[in-house]
Amino acid sequence: MKDLLQNNIIKKGSRIGLLCNQTAWHVSTKKYSFESLIRKGVLKKVFIPEHGLFGELQDQEKLSNTSAYHFFSDKVEWISLYSQQETSLSASAAQLAGIDTLIIDLQDTGSRYYTFISTIWLLLKSVTIHYPDTRIIVLDKPNPAGRIVEGTRMTRQYASFIGLEGLPHRHGLTLGELCRYFKKRLDADWELLIVPVRKKDHVFIPPSPNIPHDRVCSLYSGQCLWEGTNISEGRGTTLPFEMTGAPFLDWVFNEDWNEPGHPAYHPNAFIRPAKFIPVFHKHAHTSCSGFQLLVPDREKYHSLSHSLRLLRYIKEKTPEFAWKEGKYEAFNDRKAIELLVGDELILDYFENKAGWKEVKLKMEEEEAAWIKTASPFLVYKSSLKQLKIRK
Repeated sequence: MKDLLQNNIIKKGSRIGLLCNQTAWHVSTKKYSFESLIRKGVLKKVFIPEHGLFGELQDQEKLSNTSAYHFFSDKVEWISLYSQQETSLSASAAQLAGIDTLIIDLQDTGSRYYTFISTIWLLLKSVTIHYPDTRIIVLDKPNPAGRIVEGTRMTRQYASFIGLEGLPHRHGLTLGELCRYFKKRLDADWELLIVPVRKKDHVFIPPSPNIPHDRVCSLYSGQCLWEGTNISEGRGTTLPFEMTGAPFLDWVFNEDWNEPGHPAYHPNAFIRPAKFIPVFHKHAHTSCSGFQLLVPDREKYHSLSHSLRLLRYIKEKTPEFAWKEGKYEAFNDRKAIELLVGDELILDYFENKAGWKEVKLKMEEEEAAWIKTASPFLVYKSSLKQLKIRK
């Protein structure tokens, strides 16, 4: 942000729209980007993704009233892109009117389930349709899940707000690189400027309530699948997506999880059986048995493949196991597990209609295909990485 202000990248008289949240706080200025732009007198509109401007809202809580943010400036229009109506997920032509520059200042987690990706896609799509001369600036940040690619690309059949068609479970790109990819997909002509953050100026700010630190991002691509079940993914604890459990899983203490012969063993992760009590969400205020995943070297851990095997094994061993029923994502009637997995073969694997060998081969082929597709859009020296999947 300091570079934009000092190097005249943002010129006097600019009319700026800003997509941001609390991760838009900059070490270089010790301020949020919206504060700096308000002081410069160029900020006209702020677009706010899921979880609110400060990550104060839990998952899937709608933000219909943005009046709490008028404190910062009543001359700025504060626009929720996660309100009660499906149309709110994308900015309208009227909401985009009056700006000549759109700045994107968000922290991603590296997995396609994270809705900021879809918010950016829909916003850029609307810009392309209504105001194709808008200048796009991305204040880029590192991908906390790194360059590792995991899983299969989302099919049109299961695509939704939590799963953009064409993206794998773990994509390996920064948001700036994703925007380059989106520009190509949209066949757009708008100018795109990516501003990398300097290493000394970067701090990881939790982008939402249940991503409390960056190490969660290396587990999220796999552990998020528990959201599609009646087993807690650790929401309501201090270790979401690391802790997994339910009141009916006492049997986990009888297993030798870390022995190489165990069906759910992984050479680059430890399973620590544990008990915990969520204070909200699934099984709130109830003692749960389960486990914590401990990953010593995140660069060697294929989260999705491990979680797939864990989930199927626990499903087979647990009579009380069930898929989450009812509406999971707003404006979509599919089951949670279908939207999260997004792949018919993996869904068949959970129901013992397909074997691990088939799933492993498909993931390997899909990961290689995504790396080939995405590599031309890389901005940084490090390449996308495909890990060996356990047999």
